[in-house]
Amino acid sequence: MNWNRFREETLEKYRKAEIDRWIKPITDDINSADCFVTLSSCAGRFAVMDMPEFGDKRNSVFLGKWHDVPAVEDVLTAIRKGVMETWFMLHPPILHVSCKDLESARILLDILRKAGFRRAGIISLKRMVVEIAGQERIEFIAARNGQVFTDAGVLRENYLEAVKKLEMGRKRFEKFHSIFREVFL
Repeated sequence: MNWNRFREETLEKYRKAEIDRWIKPITDDINSADCFVTLSSCAGRFAVMDMPEFGDKRNSVFLGKWHDVPAVEDVLTAIRKGVMETWFMLHPPILHVSCKDLESARILLDILRKAGFRRAGIISLKRMVVEIAGQERIEFIAARNGQVFTDAGVLRENYLEAVKKLEMGRKRFEKFHSIFREVFL
């Protein structure tokens, strides 16, 4: 693999892509270091999905998807629209970073450990890809066949817990960003 060519081609795609506003300063700084290039990113998201059964992504429909914290009423409205199994989900922030070599990946993993990431790791040796993912996740079935399982108060409490978890995950990414900047910029 010719690292410089691969990195430049990937950066060209990055410059044209729509990057979640919250995570963009982090990806910009990672991409400014010559030994790294980001492949994909997500700032974390809230989602309400309708699916025939959990895991059936092919036949699933997003009833709501937000990369910023949505209003609780928007989430409740999306849940009430469900006609199959309706799931509320919070997915944590995630980044995939290709590293120039194993030593660069090791340094990145050391920074991640210092920032509190316990499950970050190399997921591909071909492109030396490190996955950086938060652990803060919530998934629960909120309705089936249009029947909401609980009252709005319980759904609100779960929503508030999801907001806290997203904030926790983002704080860990911000800590990583700070340490990364100290080491590389």
